[in-house]
Amino acid sequence: MTKTFFLGLGGQKCGSSWIQAYLARQPGSDFGRLGEYQSWEHHSGGVFARYRAPEPSTLGKLRARAKIALGAPEPAAHLRWRLQQDENAYFDYFAGLLAQDGITRTGDITPSYAALPADTLARIRDGFASRGIAVKLLFSMRDPVDRLRSHMRMEMEKGRLPEAAENEAPLRAFYATPEAEARSRYDLTLSAIEAVFDPGDVFLTPFETLFTANGIADLSRFADVAVDAQAGMRAVNSRAKGSGLSEDLEGEIACHYAPVYEAAALRLPQVAEAWPSARFVLPPTSA
Repeated sequence: MTKTFFLGLGGQKCGSSWIQAYLARQPGSDFGRLGEYQSWEHHSGGVFARYRAPEPSTLGKLRARAKIALGAPEPAAHLRWRLQQDENAYFDYFAGLLAQDGITRTGDITPSYAALPADTLARIRDGFASRGIAVKLLFSMRDPVDRLRSHMRMEMEKGRLPEAAENEAPLRAFYATPEAEARSRYDLTLSAIEAVFDPGDVFLTPFETLFTANGIADLSRFADVAVDAQAGMRAVNSRAKGSGLSEDLEGEIACHYAPVYEAAALRLPQVAEAWPSARFVLPPTSA
């Protein structure tokens, strides 16, 4: 019986939480204690340094050990810190989940993993391979302009950017910042994926089509689970709808991220239609 670990690279604001929930509720799945494990990205530093988990106090460690000894769930903060300290602990944690009777599927779907370099992806693949566990990779990509707008609103809600009414000035100031760039360069993510994983072990999808009947069916086939066609159906985000921004700013952002559009379209030609802002960068598709 094949045991599989699903490594989700996000992207951020691209449906990764929905993917995790969809797979986690399938028979034979146990995705463990956390929704996002955030175990690897802090090594990259920069905007990802904040994901380094603080070391628990001595009392906190003692309490965690006592809970584990009594069979209670390990406190989430302690678990995240422990898995960051030792990558073997990370592999062993998920191997332990897969060792349970009837469990064949687990995973870690963390949006900021989109920035992981190829050598880290290879370490994850090889760490599980040495334990007899297959690794399959998931990556969802959203129209970069729409993703950036959603990302900026989240940063405001979390207090990392000053609150502002929905207007163009904050987005113009945000879209090329290190925070925005680090999570928007799908071209770099795709290159890292292809340096490490065989195509048959990779699921790529536009966010805009993920929740349609076909998108759900494609994910289900890849993950070898039954199709739940009612799980999240929604209309495809047709590029004719536009983004609600001025043409000038939408085009400015799209051109800034031109390599992203080009790399995504090379792998998923449907983004030329699914991404509203692709019209500024990609040639029109034939009717």
